[in-house]
Amino acid sequence: MDFFDNVDIDDIAEIALEWETEIGLIEEGDIQAREQRWAMGDSKTILSQQTISGLADRLCDRARANSLNKDIDSPFAILAKENDIMWSGGMPDDCTVIAMHVVGMPASDDPEDKSMYSI
Repeated sequence: MDFFDNVDIDDIAEIALEWETEIGLIEEGDIQAREQRWAMGDSKTILSQQTISGLADRLCDRARANSLNKDIDSPFAILAKENDIMWSGGMPDDCTVIAMHVVGMPASDDPEDKSMYSI
């Protein structure tokens, strides 16, 4: 079963990149600068923690819109056609999104505070 019935992985990555850029985790599309910032201990974990629900909302909104759009070939429609089922649009059903943002440091305002690490 395809985990992404209504949104393909490229669209998910695009939405996530837009979110990271808009909230300031990535500046001007410079992903390498984010990696360097993480290596220096500045992963903006608190910002990520406070805004991750916005990413989940965006992904869910896109999944809902695609589920009702008969003019797209969603991942579900592509799979259906590969199995000789004529289907256009998304899979109209409930939409659930679980979003997490992996960052380089624990949720602390102090980059030197290592007490929040967990396994």
